[in-house]
Amino acid sequence: MALQVFPLLTVSLIIYTALTLTGVVGPGGTPWHDLVLANLPMYSGDVWRVTWGTLFLVGSTGLLFVELVRATRVGAASITNHLLSFLVFVVALLLFILAPGFGNSTYFLFLAMTFLDPMAGLVVTTVTARRDLAIGDATGGAKH
Repeated sequence: MALQVFPLLTVSLIIYTALTLTGVVGPGGTPWHDLVLANLPMYSGDVWRVTWGTLFLVGSTGLLFVELVRATRVGAASITNHLLSFLVFVVALLLFILAPGFGNSTYFLFLAMTFLDPMAGLVVTTVTARRDLAIGDATGGAKH
């Protein structure tokens, strides 16, 4: 039950915060999320510069996907998860506005994910609950 309630994007928030607040930087003071992980040549002739920030966003997108799949469940744990996810969004927003090192595009995209998680989760949960009620009424009982 505890794992069902835990918002997975909290893991990403903790990782980003730890790396930023501990001052992980590269040569010339480059922030960790701008450090190049790999340069991948493309068939078009372009070079795709993959950064640690890109890897962070891909991992966070994977966690967001799992959260959306978990949102299809109906129950108290699901509602609690959405409320805690909203709390994660509020904390992430405050960091974006107030803390140094969080005002960049990588973090802004992550912030958007933390907003989409509870909003999409509530919508999915509501639609799933309505569908379950509609199926129950169609198969279940007589109305008086």
